Amino acid sequence: MARSTIRVTMQLFAVCLGATISVSAQERTTPAASSQFETAVTLPSAGPTENLCQTPDGSIYITGIDDRILWKISPKGDVEKFATIPSMVAILGVAPYKGGFVLTAFQKSFRRPPPTLRDLSDVGPAVLVLDKTGNLVATIPGEKGQAFNGIAEAGKGWYLAADSNASSLWRIDPAKKKIELWLKDDQLAPTGAPAIGANGIKVHDGWVYVSVTAHRAIYRVQIGPHGKPKGALSLFAQGLRPEDFGIAKDGTIYAPTGNSIDKISPTGEVSKFLDGVPGGPAALVDKSGKWLYWPTRGGKDPQRLLKAAIK
Repeated sequence: MARSTIRVTMQLFAVCLGATISVSAQERTTPAASSQFETAVTLPSAGPTENLCQTPDGSIYITGIDDRILWKISPKGDVEKFATIPSMVAILGVAPYKGGFVLTAFQKSFRRPPPTLRDLSDVGPAVLVLDKTGNLVATIPGEKGQAFNGIAEAGKGWYLAADSNASSLWRIDPAKKKIELWLKDDQLAPTGAPAIGANGIKVHDGWVYVSVTAHRAIYRVQIGPHGKPKGALSLFAQGLRPEDFGIAKDGTIYAPTGNSIDKISPTGEVSKFLDGVPGGPAALVDKSGKWLYWPTRGGKDPQRLLKAAIK
């Protein structure tokens, strides 16, 4: 697999800051205070980003939804094209798996012009497995009507994927190449077209958190002792428009919502973390717990990975 490594100089911008398929706003033209965020790296592409994760060595990986690229950013700031998957139309969610990764992807387009609309009814959903060198070693197909988006490790060797179309969460077993229904609930459904239903997903302290863009809300459900849902899906926070999100060790959620980043306390209270920011589709609380990272999405310039200190 061909790779190109680009050394990217860390840049500090005198501006304030801001998964999945959807609704991130363009960044504002008016810059804000320089002390609030900085550019960690600039990607060599203007293509829209979608999701990100971090591996134990501190490297951050970002999916390029249309480029069908998984970018790697080393702790030193080197940008590398870790994997390119031309057999897919779009790649979305990403999570570490056995030294490699699992990703969600579409084998068919979700865009229907004219006018340009999102149609998730027949996207050729798939879960991909990459090895530690970036090679595609398995494609696990879903079924028509499913639209896998965010993905997160939920237990030893198994994952949960949010479905943006079918009001469902799916249990993924990469080793067995198996996809099975884990939870179905109308609260995860899209409302109207071309709305996005279940979008981002994270697992924290035995709870599954899911953002539902169309409902302007985050829901949660507990994982029971046998890996099945314990109790019903319940509303956790509302009044924001999240895609994917990051979650800190104490359970605080940070969610890009257009031109801002909202903060949700461990008990569900919503407040503004940053406002007037470059928009992004997802966020990541790094392993140190000191930094929030998110990629930009939008415009004709190369996209950036931004970071802000968590105080």
